[in-house]
Amino acid sequence: MKKSKDDYAELVNLFAEFREIIKPVVVEGVPDFTPLAMEKQYTDLLQLQERLETIDISSRCIAQQIDYHVVKAEMNGVDFDHRILKPWARDPGFYNLTDGIYPRLLVHHSRSLSNWGLYNPELPLSEEGVVDFQVKLLAVPKLFAQAKINLIEVAGDLATIAVRVKGKDIQLLKGFAVQFAKFHPELVPHVEQAISATEDFRDWLMANKNKWTAPAGVGKENYNWWMKNVHLIPYTWDEFHTMIQSEYARAITFLKLEEHKNRDLPDFTLTSSEEENSLRQRETAAQIMQFLREKEIVSVPEDLPPLPPEQYPRMWGKSAYLRPNYRGYFEETNDREPMTNVLHVIFGHYYVGGRKIWYQEGDTRPIRGEVRLFDIHEARSEALAFGIEEWLLQAGLFDKRPRSKEIAYIWLAFRTARALSDLRMHNNEYRLEDGLKNFSEGIPYPWADVDSDAVWWDIEETLRAPGHSSNYIKGKHMMQQLIADRSRQLGKNFTFQQFFDDFMSNGIIPISLTCWELTGNRKL
Repeated sequence: MKKSKDDYAELVNLFAEFREIIKPVVVEGVPDFTPLAMEKQYTDLLQLQERLETIDISSRCIAQQIDYHVVKAEMNGVDFDHRILKPWARDPGFYNLTDGIYPRLLVHHSRSLSNWGLYNPELPLSEEGVVDFQVKLLAVPKLFAQAKINLIEVAGDLATIAVRVKGKDIQLLKGFAVQFAKFHPELVPHVEQAISATEDFRDWLMANKNKWTAPAGVGKENYNWWMKNVHLIPYTWDEFHTMIQSEYARAITFLKLEEHKNRDLPDFTLTSSEEENSLRQRETAAQIMQFLREKEIVSVPEDLPPLPPEQYPRMWGKSAYLRPNYRGYFEETNDREPMTNVLHVIFGHYYVGGRKIWYQEGDTRPIRGEVRLFDIHEARSEALAFGIEEWLLQAGLFDKRPRSKEIAYIWLAFRTARALSDLRMHNNEYRLEDGLKNFSEGIPYPWADVDSDAVWWDIEETLRAPGHSSNYIKGKHMMQQLIADRSRQLGKNFTFQQFFDDFMSNGIIPISLTCWELTGNRKL
């Protein structure tokens, strides 16, 4: 195919068109995912991919070449969605009231392109808010009616997950009924209709799920295509498995060494209330920020505001959505020692040079500044949050709290056990129940049983989004290789502060593209 003249402006325009064509048409509050609508979207996508192939930006700077690969990877993701994942036809959980529909393409973190989902509102609602909520509630029966028609290739394990999720949707709606009775009684009949429609859809799933025997995993060949062409990860399933299995063994070994070293120390002191635990987390956050400044790990503005209270994990109730007073994995680990998880949140997901990063606030670049589809940045963002836990442990952050290192290695085991379930479920050697069991039993202590929310949520996420869990480990290894490459390039001029400042300013993109931009070495 003949290339046009190098034209970055054309790339930016094409990207904007692409983001528009993948937005579903919404009729009376209901997004259209019927076969005809999906066929049109795929045809439009193929035409855009053809146009993308005509753009030649090889003479442009590395940054603009990288933007080209970001656009291509996202288009590949939508292509894979149509050819393999087909969530509108295979996954009943796609029709999720709390996540919304379009955000499924963003899997699942961003809602910046759609406000369809139902969330606990701040009451009383404004006049506009009442109208918006009424439209959403009226759409629920229509949404599920459409879903029953669209779901023609259902994977049995995805139906099982959806049944559990519908239970949470019903509970959420019943909560709305109670709240609206006081503030907006005119909405209560619409809530009751939505509850009835959701119960009916759940019952329909339960009645049919035993006949839906198709596997949920995409298979090794498809998994490799997805990781190479969408997430731009230059490894195969077999290489992932070897890497992650080795990392799991290291986690257990280092945990046992820490436990042996600390065998004469007092046991962990548990908190007795939400308030006490919140105070412990805030004190931990302050210690982290002081360490980052004093050790010059990353540039931290002096006027950086403290982490808002809602960003700290709740220790009472997080895992108790359907199980009152249940203490799950998050409670058990964070209550004993919050250092690892607070560090993960602060460094990995909240602060970058003084701004919130998860939704890329402040990045105005036309392609880089958009939230990535399919979490193709995950092996960069989650890997950073995951990797920094052990990197700062080695830098001395945990030294005054020696038992905190044990929790760090328990978290490492948690994430590697979860990643092994990811790989084996998508290779179809595990079904859902096997993935749940392997994950739960891979955690060193019985703090996350098979039926816990911590286990279910992560397995649900990784079964619906290939690579979600394995990206943490693969990305961490690629980041460590990047550190090694930069230290070799810069020699005695290498500093972690400059490294992380450069890394953060690169934007939220696939990790292989970050490595290319920072080192000049292309490995795609």
